[in-house]
Amino acid sequence: MLNHQNTYLKIIAECSFARPRVSNKQIIHFANVSPATVTETTRILQKKGLVNRHRYTGVTLTALGEQLACRLLYNYRLCEAFLAEHLRLPLNAVPAQAWDVAANLTPATATALNDYLDHPQQSPFGGTLDPTQMLADTDVTRLSDVTAPATITLASYLETPGLIDYLQHLQLPLGVTLSVRKRDSALNLIYLETAQQREITVNMSAADYIYTTPAETPVIDSVVANQAIGEN
Repeated sequence: MLNHQNTYLKIIAECSFARPRVSNKQIIHFANVSPATVTETTRILQKKGLVNRHRYTGVTLTALGEQLACRLLYNYRLCEAFLAEHLRLPLNAVPAQAWDVAANLTPATATALNDYLDHPQQSPFGGTLDPTQMLADTDVTRLSDVTAPATITLASYLETPGLIDYLQHLQLPLGVTLSVRKRDSALNLIYLETAQQREITVNMSAADYIYTTPAETPVIDSVVANQAIGEN
């Protein structure tokens, strides 16, 4: 049950980033389970004081839930950094394997791994490794919420295999200034442009899990940015 619980906490923490709460529909999608399973599991998590369930509107983490979720995400992102940067696994294979390894990471091992990696600041997908800022989203906006025209920096994204493949296909870089040119609600698309005037068209559903900051805010170094779009 513990690994099952941790998976739910991870999903809720990740999906609540830059949005007020997580819907049951999101949990159903990312956990790949039935609505009844989500209802029962979130009810158990609520009894443990880890989440608050809001009728009709979704789920939020409690202070205790946030504390545990941050610890889980920290271990997870450490493992992502190790698998991507040292073992050179394909990026779309990293998240699932990193989560499997992180599930058994003791505090002492996490400390040793952090030292071995020379204290990385971000995961290959832009997620912070600062435990105090793990869920900080005050200055972060979902790409799907950015109003055109605007100039942004892509800070991070939710590292599902499908989204990783999609961003690699688009060669959409992290940590690089981009212009948001226009939005097309009818086609569900958002149009970006690089400094080299290359146009990138992003599906709005994918943009919902891509996170941006104002362009003047530095996000990640070029090494991590290049890894995140598969430029090896």
